[in-house]
Amino acid sequence: MIVNGTVVDGSGDSARVTNVAVSGGKIVAVGRLWGAEAAQTIDATGLVVAPGFIDVHTHVEASFPSGTNPFRAPNFVRQGVTTLITGNCGSSSLHLGEVFDQIGRNGSTVNVASFVGHNSVRKEVMDRARRAPTPAEQHRMDSLVAQAMKDGALGLSTGLAYVPGAYASSDEVVALARVVARDSGMYVSHIRNEAAEGMAALREALAIGLAAHVPVHISHFKASGKGQWGRVGERLTLLDSARSAGLTVSIDQYPYTASSTSLDLMLPDWALEGDGGARRARLADPAMRARIVADMKDKLAANGWSDYAFARVVAYPPDTSFNGLTVAQIARRRLTQIRSSENATTARRDTTRRLKPLPDTPVQRATSSALETQIETILAMIARGGAQMIYFDMSEADMEAVMRLPGTMFGTDSSVRSDNTTAKPHPRGLGTFPRVISRYVVGRPDVLATAVATHLPFTPVLTLSEAVRKMSALPAETFGLAERGRIAPGYWADLVLFDRTTIQDEATYDAPLRRPAGIHMVFVNGRMVLHNGTFTSEVPGKALRHRTNRSSDMR
Repeated sequence: MIVNGTVVDGSGDSARVTNVAVSGGKIVAVGRLWGAEAAQTIDATGLVVAPGFIDVHTHVEASFPSGTNPFRAPNFVRQGVTTLITGNCGSSSLHLGEVFDQIGRNGSTVNVASFVGHNSVRKEVMDRARRAPTPAEQHRMDSLVAQAMKDGALGLSTGLAYVPGAYASSDEVVALARVVARDSGMYVSHIRNEAAEGMAALREALAIGLAAHVPVHISHFKASGKGQWGRVGERLTLLDSARSAGLTVSIDQYPYTASSTSLDLMLPDWALEGDGGARRARLADPAMRARIVADMKDKLAANGWSDYAFARVVAYPPDTSFNGLTVAQIARRRLTQIRSSENATTARRDTTRRLKPLPDTPVQRATSSALETQIETILAMIARGGAQMIYFDMSEADMEAVMRLPGTMFGTDSSVRSDNTTAKPHPRGLGTFPRVISRYVVGRPDVLATAVATHLPFTPVLTLSEAVRKMSALPAETFGLAERGRIAPGYWADLVLFDRTTIQDEATYDAPLRRPAGIHMVFVNGRMVLHNGTFTSEVPGKALRHRTNRSSDMR
């Protein structure tokens, strides 16, 4: 029994001090429980007892272990997360049956559900071809999606901003969405564009749902690019119109104003066709390179930027000293090196008169513009394998407007984080769920200080009950995770105990691996996996396989 805790049950109802009884992995009673006896009693006085948080948008498939090892997801558990939904943005395992079976045999620190990814399916069948599929190729993709649904996928995900998904037409995606519709699956999308062309991309996603008769979920809903700030309401109106037309639509977000993805997205998608050799060949061709540069400048201006100071490197393996620097900072460093080289060359020329001038290219002439140097820096990095990036491209006001909507859920958009890395990843991987409570419910110190300085009262964006509902019952209902997301008899005992006065996201952009504070205990299927910051040996997590009948058990 967990006694004397402030129970926020996930329903949206107000908190109440009461007791929770757990047996056989499930909640068996909630209330005063006079005279009840338990093998173990936990006094939760002063702590909030909530359903374990459900992270609706993760990318953990690369961390699924082989052999007999259990799956561990420490950065998620430390946030109070007990269930992960992976296979997002069009990227997933193509062997979900094997993944789920292995979790069933070897265990996991969290429950895991997954979508099947369109990009993974398309790449398996067509590699990175920039064309429509043949009928035989479409049939093969349909078959892979159908098998994934049979194995327990929640539905189909797309990442239409990424290659090869960017080369797919709406008709191709509709055909695949109809496959998942046959098994009552969902369509979840990282839409084709989240910036200047975001309205058109949203219309496409909603049209796909209507054509395929399948619920639509928009991943990490946002309005990216300075030119789009203040216009998120227009996008939300589109969702309302689709709902009025009979479409089921849902969204998620992360509580940050920076996104994180590949540096490749700075290039036009046509320039990314084929393998690394093909991309390098295009960059080496003067005409192709000039076209790429022109397209990059057009895209930058369309999104409201004058340069790439908003783009910061997470990980660049060829030179880890770039990690944590913006493209503008790296370009200035390169420009300094170029000037030093030119000065040295001039000195030698004056002495020997035998050296030729440096070639007149943007990366080799200090007289080139700052923007050209930044673009050439990006192209040089992509030619050497690319980088993972953070983009400071959203408005706080827009983000809060999305958060206030009753139907908004939360996702970290994160992978499993390693403590041993030279990368500087997005802090959302360790901060998302505590941040929602500490910043947007309670009001953490910097937020309160701003309120005091401006002589304005702090107004929470969400109540605690609203926040917990968005993190638990709402995603469980939306994604069909039966008997999850509530503290009620008959539900699985996925629970988090936290102190609302000390819960805090400690991860920052400069120190993204700092662990959150205030999470005291985490239970998965009735077994404790985290106790005061220390992991137990328990691996009770389950594979949550989709069933055609949403009300059926998710084993």
